[in-house]
This record gives sequence, structure tokens and C-alpha cells, in this order.
Amino acid sequence: MKRMVIIATGLALLAGSAFAQPYPGLPDTAYVGLFADAAHTVRSVTYGGTGFTSFTMYIFFLPSKMGLQGAEFKISYPSNVIPLTAVKNANIAIELGTLANGMSFTFNEIGGCQTNWVEAYRQPCFLNSAALTQIMVVEHPGIIPFPAYEVITCELGFPIAPLKRFTHLYLNWDGGVAVEHQSWGAIKSLF
Repeated sequence: MKRMVIIATGLALLAGSAFAQPYPGLPDTAYVGLFADAAHTVRSVTYGGTGFTSFTMYIFFLPSKMGLQGAEFKISYPSNVIPLTAVKNANIAIELGTLANGMSFTFNEIGGCQTNWVEAYRQPCFLNSAALTQIMVVEHPGIIPFPAYEVITCELGFPIAPLKRFTHLYLNWDGGVAVEHQSWGAIKSLF
């Protein structure tokens, strides 16, 4: 009997310490990004000129060094985007809400703790104008006491941690700062 208690205690300690181990090579804070490709490299979409331009928005998470078990966030769509039905990652076990109104989700036991870039959702969309806009990750309005976007880590007890935006999905621009071809001195000399 004493041996069984020692073995059970040892297994409990091993299982508990597995949650607490940081994953090397990951950042201190988790990130979320919106992309136009499954390789999470394209962050802009350009209108085709007439009618509707179709594209797929991918929502990717980069876990922190404590892993990623779930997240809470909302997607803000501009008026020139028509979002269609989103497709979730097959390893998402529970999801509450919608992307447009606020989404909370968690991965199942099979998918488990995420320790690398992971696609949570993909959503077909239509772009209907050349207006310079962006699709953004914003605060989930249902989080109390203050709206936020956050992740659930894989640590023991699954604590909540902050989430940073990696990139928006830019529409008809690249999201960068515009650069003039003239110097400020040359512009001032015109006046």
C-alpha cells in the first residue's frame, strides 16, 4: 500500500510539472495575427477592381513559452468586407460566441497544448471596394471587468495571460508607413 501511495504521488508530481515547464524558443507573450495565406506570411489583400474580390482570412496564434490552450478575442470587420462562415481548427473542443461578436475557444485533449504557430480559424471573405481599411483583432466585449483579448496557457490551473497583436489583415495597402519621394526641405521650398 505504501508503495502505491509513493508511485501515485510521483506520478502526480510528474504530471503537474509537465504543465509548468516552459517551451524553449517561444516568446514571453502570445501573439495573434490575421493573414491571407495558410503559411502566415501574407498580410494584405488588394481589391480586384470590379465586383467582389474573394480571399480567405487565417487567424494564427503564436503561443508564449507557457503554451496555448485557448483564447478570447473579437474580429472587427470594416464595411468593405463581407465575411462568410468561419471554419475552426479540428482540435478546437469548445467555442463560445462568434468572431464578429466575441469568441472564446479551447483546444481539446487530442490537440492539447499548442507550442508552435497554430491556425485557429479560417474564414472566406469578399472585398467589395478599394478603400484602405483593415480587419483587426480587438478586445472581446464579454470579458469582465474590462474587455480584453487574452489566452489560456498550459500551466497548471490554465491561467489567463495577455495576448499581443502580431498583425492586422490590411486591405488595399500594406500596413506600412507611406514614404514620400521628396525630402521635407524640398517640399518646403515649394511654398
